Amino acid sequence: MIKYVLIFCFSLVVFSFTNYKPKKFIPPGTVQITETLYADEAEISNLSWLEFEFWTAVKYGKNSKEHLATLPDTLVWRDQLSFNEPYVLYYYRHVAYKDYPVVGISYEQALAFCKWRTERVKEFYSLRYKKELHLDYRLPTKQEWEFLSNNGAGIFSNNGKNEKGHYKVNVARPLSDSIGKKSLINDNADVTAPVFSYWKSQFGLYNMFGNVSEMISEKGISKGGGWRNNLEDCRAGKDIVYTKPNAWLGFRCVCEFKKEN
Repeated sequence: MIKYVLIFCFSLVVFSFTNYKPKKFIPPGTVQITETLYADEAEISNLSWLEFEFWTAVKYGKNSKEHLATLPDTLVWRDQLSFNEPYVLYYYRHVAYKDYPVVGISYEQALAFCKWRTERVKEFYSLRYKKELHLDYRLPTKQEWEFLSNNGAGIFSNNGKNEKGHYKVNVARPLSDSIGKKSLINDNADVTAPVFSYWKSQFGLYNMFGNVSEMISEKGISKGGGWRNNLEDCRAGKDIVYTKPNAWLGFRCVCEFKKEN
């Protein structure tokens, strides 16, 4: 009897390994959109950028030009009509803001982050699986971003609120909603909100509209609007122009998965 049980168990093991299909590799931090295109679930956070900065400081030295080139411009919070000094001092490095979107980043810095992220993921994959991985993290094209936005389905109705009066997007609110009506604001965001705030889109992405306007591959153009924009200014078809780092400007990556491994 024991002999037959052992044979049966061995057969199950053989069958399991014979029919085992390895889980498809999903580029870290992303959601699959098409067979070859993935998109970040959320905007790049302060924590993610701090990892980039720390790695660069360790590799090249804290006073190196490479490390200095990674530092955000925290003085963007002093721009006219922006908010006050505590954000200059604490927004980027304080642990309370680790999950908030990184701001004060230039277009060139965003490209450098994408390149660094690509190299680190490829390095990890090579060490873990002993295979080469063909992917690239990059800024989305305008067409890709507009496709990912799904034209803001469900966002712009009822002035950006759900049936309970809670905002579905972090944009500039009417004065009447900001004074004496805090119950209408579900996150109490004064400026940005954490990158995983509000509701996911149909693609499973957070904050495609509002929070921070997102850079695309075309330099000087961002999409989706941010915490300082009115709701109507955030529509998918509108381009928001920038010329320098801002307190309302961030980004997310897409990842082009070039070859199945």
